[in-house]
Amino acid sequence: METNTNTGRFKGCIPSYEDANFCAAVMDTNRAQWQRPDILSRLITLPDMIVVDLGAGTGYFTDLFSNHLPDGEIIALDPEKSLISWLEERKKRDSLDNVSIHQIEKEDPGLDQLNYEIDLLFVGYTYFHFDKPVEYFREKVYPFILEKTVVAIVDMAPVPGQGRYTVSEQQVIAEMREAGFRLKDEPTTLFDQYLLIFKKESQ
Repeated sequence: METNTNTGRFKGCIPSYEDANFCAAVMDTNRAQWQRPDILSRLITLPDMIVVDLGAGTGYFTDLFSNHLPDGEIIALDPEKSLISWLEERKKRDSLDNVSIHQIEKEDPGLDQLNYEIDLLFVGYTYFHFDKPVEYFREKVYPFILEKTVVAIVDMAPVPGQGRYTVSEQQVIAEMREAGFRLKDEPTTLFDQYLLIFKKESQ
């Protein structure tokens, strides 16, 4: 039985992604000033990594991974048509030649269609979108990644008095455990952000 239901799962407003320009203005303006600075240094361990950016959004992390891994491959996945178009434009504008972009279904990342041995599955500020995260990661992620694959989930932590759309790190850990993943590392968090690193459990 899953540990969550939609009722009461989230607090705060639900963001809309129909207007990619608006999303970029809201999410990426001054982002370097508040974005946790050690994410990439914690996650990049090889110069030629294969990285899947699941829920790539406006491509903030896709761009960073691309530039930090010139010998790697970055696969940006998102279900929103407007954001896919934005990502394509960003790829052209920033010459992100090692990036491929794929529109996916909201309930299926299509990992079975990727002909890659994924080193890093990155879920950045996206986890709260999964209505049934246990089912999603157990059925749509677990079978299609390797034991070596790092699954990194980074998100905003719930902060009293702030109406943000968030899921606590404790809930993420519990749900991922139920989906078949063990927590490998929980680097020191900022007061309002967390980074959780998982590997799949052997069956």
